[in-house]
Amino acid sequence: MRLALVLIVAACGAEAVPTDTQAVCPSPDPRTFGYTLADTPGCTGTPAQCNFGKTFMDTYCINCHSSALPRSQRNGAPLYHDFDTFLGVMQVANHIDQQTGFGPNARNAFMPDGQNGRCPSVAGGPLDVDCPEPTAEERTDLAVWLACERDRPHQF
Repeated sequence: MRLALVLIVAACGAEAVPTDTQAVCPSPDPRTFGYTLADTPGCTGTPAQCNFGKTFMDTYCINCHSSALPRSQRNGAPLYHDFDTFLGVMQVANHIDQQTGFGPNARNAFMPDGQNGRCPSVAGGPLDVDCPEPTAEERTDLAVWLACERDRPHQF
C-alpha cells in the first residue's frame, strides 16, 4: 500500500518535458504543406496548405518570435528563435517540434504559452490577451510540415 501511494505521488509531481514528436514526412513527400507557396514550389495542397507554415507562425508565434523585436519586447522568447522567415523557422525546427508539435511520440502543447497563458495581441506588445491555442490538427500538421521541410532540399 505504501509503495502504491509513493508511486502515485511521484507520478503526480512529474512534469511533462519537451519531446521530439518523431513525426515523419509521408513517402513520397506529398508536398501538400509549405511555409508559403513561394518557399515550396510545386506545392500540391490548397492555398491555405501551401501557406501553412507562415500562417501558423503569424497566428501563434511572431508576436514574440520576430527578428524585428528587441529582447525587451519579446516577452521571454529567446533571441534567434525568429519565426517571421522560413530560414528562422528551419534553424530551430526541432525546438518548435518539441514545444508545439503533436506526433506519434509526443503531444507537446508548451507553446504558445506567453506568461501565465497571456500573450500580446500585437507584436512586441504587452501580455493583454489569452494566448490563442492551435487545434490538435494544426499541431499534428505542424509536426508533419516540419518533418517534410527538414527532408526537402533548400537553398538558404
